[in-house]
Amino acid sequence: MDIKLKNRHRISALLSFLIVVAAAVIMTGLYPFFEKEAGRHEEPAYEDQAFLRHLVFGNYVLDLEEYQYANGVVISPFEHFFPEGAYELKNGSMDGYAEETAAAAEGAVSPENETAPVPEEGSTGPGENTAGMEGTVSAEGENGTAAVNAPGTNVPGTASFWGEDNASFLEDEDYENLTDEEKNYMAEERQEYLRNLRQNCMMEYESWNRYFGSIRNAIDFQVLDENGSILMNYAKDRNILSDDSYVFRVVMHYDEHGRMDVMQLGGEDTTYLLNILQKFGEVDPMEEYYWEQYSSKPQFKLSNPKNISFAYAMTEQQLAEYSLARSSSWGSYYNSGRVAQVFAGLGIFVALAAFLLSCFDVTRADDSKVLRAPLGIVLGVGAGGIGFGYSLTSLVAVTNHGSLYSGLIRANFLPKAADIMVKLWNVFWWCIPFAIIYWAVLCMRDVFHIGFKRYIRERTLCGLFYGWCAGLCRRIYNFLGSINLQDNSDRTIFKIVGVNFIILAVLCSLWFFGIGALIIYSIVLFLVLRKYYRDLTRKYRILLKATNQIAEGNLDVTISEDLGVFEPFKTEIQKIQSGFKVAVDEEVKSQKMKTDLITNMSHDLKTPLTAIITYVNLLKDDNAVPEQRKAYIDVLEQKSMRLKSLIEDLFEISKANSNNVTLNLVDVDIVSLLKEVSLELSDKIEESTIDFRWNLPDEKIVLPLDSQKTYRIFDNLLTNIMKYGMPNTRAYIDMKRDDGGVVITMKNVSANELNFNPEEITERFVRGDQSRNTEGSGLGMAIAKSFVELQNGKMNVEVEADLFRIIIRWPVERNPIEENDEEEM
Repeated sequence: MDIKLKNRHRISALLSFLIVVAAAVIMTGLYPFFEKEAGRHEEPAYEDQAFLRHLVFGNYVLDLEEYQYANGVVISPFEHFFPEGAYELKNGSMDGYAEETAAAAEGAVSPENETAPVPEEGSTGPGENTAGMEGTVSAEGENGTAAVNAPGTNVPGTASFWGEDNASFLEDEDYENLTDEEKNYMAEERQEYLRNLRQNCMMEYESWNRYFGSIRNAIDFQVLDENGSILMNYAKDRNILSDDSYVFRVVMHYDEHGRMDVMQLGGEDTTYLLNILQKFGEVDPMEEYYWEQYSSKPQFKLSNPKNISFAYAMTEQQLAEYSLARSSSWGSYYNSGRVAQVFAGLGIFVALAAFLLSCFDVTRADDSKVLRAPLGIVLGVGAGGIGFGYSLTSLVAVTNHGSLYSGLIRANFLPKAADIMVKLWNVFWWCIPFAIIYWAVLCMRDVFHIGFKRYIRERTLCGLFYGWCAGLCRRIYNFLGSINLQDNSDRTIFKIVGVNFIILAVLCSLWFFGIGALIIYSIVLFLVLRKYYRDLTRKYRILLKATNQIAEGNLDVTISEDLGVFEPFKTEIQKIQSGFKVAVDEEVKSQKMKTDLITNMSHDLKTPLTAIITYVNLLKDDNAVPEQRKAYIDVLEQKSMRLKSLIEDLFEISKANSNNVTLNLVDVDIVSLLKEVSLELSDKIEESTIDFRWNLPDEKIVLPLDSQKTYRIFDNLLTNIMKYGMPNTRAYIDMKRDDGGVVITMKNVSANELNFNPEEITERFVRGDQSRNTEGSGLGMAIAKSFVELQNGKMNVEVEADLFRIIIRWPVERNPIEENDEEEM
């Protein structure tokens, strides 16, 4: 890719990142403004319908608590709110209920508690139910007011029922005409209904208690009798009815029939509050659990509190604390709409910036698959990003309420670090929708670059489907057009299909007689196909047998039979046989080389190690004179360095063979590098008495090589010449340019007879000196070849009589000097 185009892409990407981050930072910086605007649209917490519903349900909770506190007993909610149902469920009928209830009521009335509800039989122990969990109402009547709340209705638990004849719990007019079996069935059904009602009553009461518990610590409340005396006080030293410090106050009174009326009400919108409270107070919360056949029986309806009042109030401080704690107060951020408006404005800014910057870098989409997404996906993801950005309004509310900051403080973060982390967290989440908007505009901007028609064809799902269908039709057309009737196989198949079609058409035209002819034709066709199939199977078995023999190791198997359609496989099997033979020979050679490797390595490593051990023992001799000790130490140093060199060479060749070598490729002038190596080895060259003849080019030859590895190559090869070359002979070092590369040739006359395979001399621990009497590890040639091949070069060894020749070739794409000349022109 052109360097200018790459730089343009980088600049475009950087600007995109800066625009997205800038928009996110602006959104985060406007959090104080959003908080101020949300405060203007925040409705009082006590106007929330869930809050008012919790208060009405709290009446039932406080009524039961007050009854248990006044009577010193603990009874179940079912016994308190369904006294007759509880009695019948316990005793199987209502016989004796009136007398027992009247006696209990007479004993329960006292000067201290004249309005206390009638106690249930068998209730013992004090108790009070409280809860602190927050929730929503799970059971609420939706079918209008319950029958027990209608004026004049006889409410269970009052004196209107005590004088009734309850000799039987079945009140049907035709009850006496029923059989005993039918009566038993009705009794069992009624008992089952009461058990379900009790279970549902307990469940609903737990919900009322839990919901009321979620707000009872945030409000003041009192329970009053019909004379206004306080029965239960949870308002400290204040009187809810007369204290003017409350910003919200409501008093709900239940008369002797259990009907609820709002007696006092204080707040911003009292009309709204009155309507909501009255609506909740007229609903029987247990109505959905009444069976249809018992819905008209008042003794099985919920018994509301009677002759009692419940007062609730909130001060300014309580209201503020509750508003801050409840998550529903975050709705003010949505109601204000400021977060959405600012997000929309910044989104438009990001979209315009993306459109303008795309004009600066028009071809960016061509180099990025991400920017070539189909239009349907772009619109879907873009809409999702906008929706996600709108939903981040809750993140603004959480951050402004300090929930994130306080959580980090509780996690022992420093205040400054916590503040920075909260801001970074918000910037990160705001970057997501802005980045999606930016990406969507870049994807859609390509319509101006490639044209509308091409964009519809390539970037829309309909266009892609149309292209797929067109391609399928084109392939079918090409397949039909590729049928060559001049080809024997195609012509034969076409003839068979045509003849079969004609025969079937003729047989179908014979009506009834065609059925018999079709049967005969099918039999003949079956016999022909079976004969062809059996012949095909026989030839296949011959082929399979030959392949099995080859797999078992018989590489000399031959196939003399004609294989028909499988005839081309005969040639391929012969090729496989030849390949297997070559592979076996290579494996045998490899195994031999491994054996030689172990033998040679053991010999080369053992020789200096043995010498070291020997001279260490000599140093231990106390009779050795200082001169001898010095000589021993010199030998030890020499052998140690020899052993170190062997180990280093072994590591080098191991890394090279495992491709674990890191190359530092730079532009290297190999002419100068080869001259540098010759200068470093000039002393050894003079000692060797070998006359080196250098034939190097005058111009530079620059290649992308690792200078250290290339230096090691030349050093090993020149050292090898000095070590194994015949003294007083000449060695020729030539370097020249060839077609598309540079060739380095090193020739010398060997001191020993060259009776080895040239291909094996570059293997590990293989030396020209088969007796291994000379110094060397046998790794020099292997290391040189590995380093050459790692740098995309080739190294070959040739032997002619006593002439030893090494040829190295590296590819050269272009002459740097010529390239510089062209740039200057």
